[in-house]
Amino acid sequence: MSRRCPRCGLTKPDGEFVKSRATKSGYHGHCKLCHLDQTRESIRKHHGTDSQRQRRRRYGVDNSQIAWMVLQQGGCAICGSPKATHVDHDHRTGRVRGVLCFNCNNALGHFDDDPKVLAAAADYLEGNTEI
Repeated sequence: MSRRCPRCGLTKPDGEFVKSRATKSGYHGHCKLCHLDQTRESIRKHHGTDSQRQRRRRYGVDNSQIAWMVLQQGGCAICGSPKATHVDHDHRTGRVRGVLCFNCNNALGHFDDDPKVLAAAADYLEGNTEI
């Protein structure tokens, strides 16, 4: 059997529709693709973008809090870049430390957030950089 999706207007076989116990026919009114699009739109409308949801779930901060932190920090908490969008947190406690640019956040990750290694890297640069 086939049915017409009211959203895209295409007639498709029943296998192209989401199953539903709530309807007499056993299928949702929209085809699988349209149902997926509709679900994504609803999630964005009610819960924000993927990155916004992840920040709220992982760090407990929303975009307005991040913008406030960047304003207070004057950009990236390390280099001052205005492109600070990455939430930096302590991996042991989960506490948010600040907002960093991509490069500074990436560098901290490569140094495993170890102050001793970062100090050694700074000493190395100071001793081996010609001006």
